[in-house]
Amino acid sequence: MRIHKICLALFVVPLLLLLLPTSCSKTEYTIIKTTADSATQIITSGDEMNINYEFDQAVNEALLATSLSRIAGGDSLAGSVDLFGTISQVTIDTSHINDSAQIRLSYFGKNADQTKGRTGDITVHFTRDNNGKIIPWKTPGATITLTFTQYEVVILANNKSLWMNGTATITNLSGGLLKKPSGIGLHSSDSLQDRVKGNITFTYNDNVTLIQTWTWNMYQLRTFSMPTTTLTSTIIGDTTVNTSTGVSTSGTTRFGYVFYTQILSPVVQSISSSYLLSNPLSGEKAIHGIQEPMQVDYGVDANGNAVLSGTPYGYKISWIGNGGQAVTVVKY
Repeated sequence: MRIHKICLALFVVPLLLLLLPTSCSKTEYTIIKTTADSATQIITSGDEMNINYEFDQAVNEALLATSLSRIAGGDSLAGSVDLFGTISQVTIDTSHINDSAQIRLSYFGKNADQTKGRTGDITVHFTRDNNGKIIPWKTPGATITLTFTQYEVVILANNKSLWMNGTATITNLSGGLLKKPSGIGLHSSDSLQDRVKGNITFTYNDNVTLIQTWTWNMYQLRTFSMPTTTLTSTIIGDTTVNTSTGVSTSGTTRFGYVFYTQILSPVVQSISSSYLLSNPLSGEKAIHGIQEPMQVDYGVDANGNAVLSGTPYGYKISWIGNGGQAVTVVKY
């Protein structure tokens, strides 16, 4: 039996979640469902960004893990892959790839820069061909299914957390492997592309007497490329809802509204050897179905202006309230 243990060096990663407080005390905020209710808008937009971020982070780690097995990934160099500390304190078990067509990531501690703690499992299920052989992930058109089992992320500074259960189907449209960023072998004209369809049930740790969960669906078309020297992830929506194209997320908000998110301009994030996914550098979304539909612009400074280089301050949300436009800038 071969079990890979990845517990690598520390790197600095931005604090990426804005979640709710611990089970020790309920969140202290008042929901005022009237126009220009910035508190509700901030929570809704924050949920939309954070759930998608943690979901994509986990998917990327599962894709990286396939490179550890020649059978699973199809890479002749499997077993010698250096993941650069991007997956910290996780046991990656590839011993059941032959009999069960799966590998398992079991999280047991802090992430690379020790800002977050993670527990739970993500199982990667592979498909077989007509001869019963595993279809390696690098094969164009290959499909894998991820199963999230009590996958929990905790912000250590304030003990705020969320956990996820559910499944996601990933299709490798282009072929190829997402490996360590400096060894991915992409040229400026090359790219890797996959399609993600997920169904995730999640909750926060602010539930005291009754645990409440929410279910969201993810529809993403993701492209990994290196237009310069930086590996970049670009995400667009991959379904249509109510004639709105480019929809990437749908479900129910914590306030009970059935929403869907339309990506108006691709969401761009960078990937480096110290983390798999940065906060959004740019991109534009529209959140529909809530009481006050809003637009979200990622990658802005503290005044809401687009940041063209360097690290953005956060994102800007805008909506119509009290007969005029309401605008709020939220820090990442």
